[in-house]
Amino acid sequence: MNHKPWQKWLLGIFRLIIFILACYFIFQVIQQNITALKALEIKHKILFSGTFIVAHAIYIVLIMTLVFAWLVLLKFREPQRCSKIYFKSQIMKYLPGNIFHFMYRHQQTKNNSFTHKQLGMAAFYESLLLVMAAFILANLLFYWPDQITWLTDWLPVPFWAIVLMEFVGAVFMVRLLINTGVLTALTSYLFYFVGMGLITYILIGALGFESQPYLFMTACFALSWLAGYIIPGAPGGTGVRELAFILLCSPKMAEHEAIVIIALIRLISIFSEMAIYFMADKFSRPYRHLSAWSGKTMP
Repeated sequence: MNHKPWQKWLLGIFRLIIFILACYFIFQVIQQNITALKALEIKHKILFSGTFIVAHAIYIVLIMTLVFAWLVLLKFREPQRCSKIYFKSQIMKYLPGNIFHFMYRHQQTKNNSFTHKQLGMAAFYESLLLVMAAFILANLLFYWPDQITWLTDWLPVPFWAIVLMEFVGAVFMVRLLINTGVLTALTSYLFYFVGMGLITYILIGALGFESQPYLFMTACFALSWLAGYIIPGAPGGTGVRELAFILLCSPKMAEHEAIVIIALIRLISIFSEMAIYFMADKFSRPYRHLSAWSGKTMP
């Protein structure tokens, strides 16, 4: 759908306002915790350095999982070429507009094997399933209702009603889209968020912060990722995602610790995606074996 110039201008202003507000809140939190941040000391530097490297390796594996899900939605056609394009597109989500990774992927993938409609539907299913996976794992937060009263007080319906709606929606979607690769892709996206939860968990341990429940951290990351994905703001969800993560974690976790963790996750994602961009050809080679499945669909 084409937007009129004034609509694009208004949307741009709205995105800028959200980004500025998110950054302002983060700045205020940093100011309030500046003493604690300055006093922060890594007791086991070797352990932290090793964990930081392991976190990068885990993140790269998780991106490879996202690539696999994308190939499933494309029915494994030209897997090596398409995976290389996906790897290179990841770094482009940080460009202004937050859409260039989609545009690059679509433009580079389009050829005689793929129509615009096929690529558009694959991108639609990818976004829909990522949101579903994040939302499913975000429900884990309800195991700690006392920690998220600021969120539950705003819910228009009880928790059980939300779970029921999710269940009915999931059953309907599975029946509607059976044998289209949706279940396989959704499982891959759930694996991605579970892995990101693991990264947050091991970083907390490596920094010597107070231990937090793994499922709680996974749910916090999933919901903060979701906020950064669907709320207009800066490229890559910058600002919005950090704001949501701090708000979600701070009841159980010290604010300055939440700031450090989400900042490290942002650094890990940027550095890893830069490495992936330059090594896309190498990372895409294992996917050539999936060409044997070309044209086939997964559950």
